[in-house]
Amino acid sequence: MKNFNHFILQVLRKEDLLDMVQTFAFPWTSLNATQEKWERYFAEQQVNTRTVCVAKIGEEFIGYGSLVSNTEYPGFKNCGIPEINDVWISEEYRGKGCGKELIQYLEVIARNQDYKQVGIGVGLYKDYGFAQKLYVRMGYIPDGHGVTYKYQPVIAGESYPLDDDFILWFKKNL
Repeated sequence: MKNFNHFILQVLRKEDLLDMVQTFAFPWTSLNATQEKWERYFAEQQVNTRTVCVAKIGEEFIGYGSLVSNTEYPGFKNCGIPEINDVWISEEYRGKGCGKELIQYLEVIARNQDYKQVGIGVGLYKDYGFAQKLYVRMGYIPDGHGVTYKYQPVIAGESYPLDDDFILWFKKNL
């Protein structure tokens, strides 16, 4: 557990699962899907393929993020680069340093696991604006492979939906 001024960052514990499901049940997904996600994340953490970190103020969960060692993105997988994945900070805490501290915490975990680089992906529409600016300010640079859709390179001239699966990938030396 690490305390950063007014909020705490810690690795996800089994006893956190119910609160995570209740706190982060978003309107665009079902409660069942949210519960399955958090159970899957915890199971992956138990076998050391994902480390989930949560951000809290007091007992309130305000965000989360993961370090995934077995990323689905071929540009990182083929080079042995872990992915900082599924970073989320509650809207009222964005722009206040919580996301930056969470990502730095995940970078330390990657460094402690002897990784020399770490990667991260970001969506391209306005909802990802805070993240886009943050990643660049934190020293992340595009990996040079362009954007992907569902982890696969996009093909010039083809059409793709501009949704959460349309991603530009960045990496950073640790």
